[in-house]
Amino acid sequence: MNKIAMITFHASHNNGSMLQALALQTALEKNGCDVEIVNFSNEGQRNLYAPLPTPHNWKQCIKWLIWASNYKELKRQHAAYDAFLNKYFKLTNEEYHKTEQLSALNSNYDAFVTGSDQVWNIKCIDADDAYFLSFVKDKPKFAYAVSLGANNAFDGEQGEKYTAYIRDFTGISVREKNAQKWIKQATGETYPIALDPTMLFDAEDWEKIVQVKTEPIIKGKYIFYYCFGINEEVQKFLHRISDALNIPVYFIEAKEWTLKTCWRHKIRLVKEYGPDVYLNLVKHADLFITSSFHGTAFGTIYRKNFWYIKSKDSESSMDDRAVTFLSQLGLMSRYRTIEELMNCDLYEQINYAPVVENIETLRETSKQYIESMIGKI
Repeated sequence: MNKIAMITFHASHNNGSMLQALALQTALEKNGCDVEIVNFSNEGQRNLYAPLPTPHNWKQCIKWLIWASNYKELKRQHAAYDAFLNKYFKLTNEEYHKTEQLSALNSNYDAFVTGSDQVWNIKCIDADDAYFLSFVKDKPKFAYAVSLGANNAFDGEQGEKYTAYIRDFTGISVREKNAQKWIKQATGETYPIALDPTMLFDAEDWEKIVQVKTEPIIKGKYIFYYCFGINEEVQKFLHRISDALNIPVYFIEAKEWTLKTCWRHKIRLVKEYGPDVYLNLVKHADLFITSSFHGTAFGTIYRKNFWYIKSKDSESSMDDRAVTFLSQLGLMSRYRTIEELMNCDLYEQINYAPVVENIETLRETSKQYIESMIGKI
């Protein structure tokens, strides 16, 4: 049995990040591998997801004061994500905070895998060379469905360094067209686009992988808005449709809800947290609205009536993850501006028959990549 070390944003207190980490761990195990996630989290990541991040300038001090007003809730949210991490992830015994600490792992594994998520986005707060497997020597290295976000790591002052890192990989697959294009420009190689690992499983599979409450956490009809952030424009839109449909809106990010004072627009905080709660909220939502890549992923998995808000603060403005994904599935009609959404039937149903066919084709290609990856170890 191949012993594989996997490194990703598993410790990001973010539903999408944690669920993609669990999905890749599960997919590798289903292919007969003994998998451990490298329990790595750098200083930037730990501070970003701390209940009260340490401020480094006066603007952050103001945020700290606002967050502190709801500290009890932020602490509960943090504990819920930690509990999920400890329950579902197979982690290395040691916890690591610096890349140089990871070289000791070389002799412990047959191969190393990085991905998925934005592990090659060099401008995110928790970016680190560790996710390029810079610490691995003389062992097969693979990247599964990695994302670069909106940032071309290979076209800048450190471009040569990152290009050298990926030239040393045994196999690479990416998650969006920009990543494929930029890597080809840097290396001359065209690497395949693979599905985010969350999409390798159906809703039924997910409810075997994760213990999801059977009963709805929120009783009655509700609108669920999912994104890591929420701006004033989106809040006003949600307020308007909530009033028009006479259905409450719920949001799950306690930090952002507190910081953006979402109660002004009657947006309710769920007050239960973690990826298992997120799955329950998506499953039972009467209307699901998102500005997150993993919102589109699980909206599709649960065959929901969902809409992706196209706005200056949505993830698609920073990279093409959602656009690539929705295009692959034939769902670009669900990608709308707020103005467009105000003038359309929000209950317009999706015909999932062709979508499912597209998913199955992409899923088969992605599974073949994983099989070929393991075959090279």
